[in-house]
Amino acid sequence: MLRVLILITVFLSAGSANSQSNATHTVEVLDLQVAMKAALRALVVCNEAGHQVGASVVDRFGLEQVTLRSNLGGAHVADTARRKAWTAATFNLSTLELDKVAESGEPWGLRTIPGVVPLGGGLPIRSKSGQLLGGIGVAGGGGGENEAKCAQAGLDAIADQLE
Repeated sequence: MLRVLILITVFLSAGSANSQSNATHTVEVLDLQVAMKAALRALVVCNEAGHQVGASVVDRFGLEQVTLRSNLGGAHVADTARRKAWTAATFNLSTLELDKVAESGEPWGLRTIPGVVPLGGGLPIRSKSGQLLGGIGVAGGGGGENEAKCAQAGLDAIADQLE
């Protein structure tokens, strides 16, 4: 517990020292129509490959913007897709990369953080300048690599709209 309090104190003091001149911050958020386009394209690409999936887009804070589920997608795919999108946005990293980093079996590893899904299929959504806008996640697509390809198709569908 003491270790947690020390970490919080360090983060708060570092943050306040760096942002003394900024009382507010301006951030870019992904438009809902753009989020819907990305999720739909990811779902369609996986459907065309024969998979009944869930596809989800979250904003930069991990809040759900849209989640879609194929007509015959399993009960778990929508929530798993959302959690993959959340994981990608939270860590600003592909969940396929996180899967390689996560140490399964370790009681203190990534897999023990509530809500984290370090399995392929989640990608961060970034502006052309590299600013984090959110995350996209796909689940039920026959494995992490296939799901990552579907998620990438969703990103490709909106690439020209991301500034």
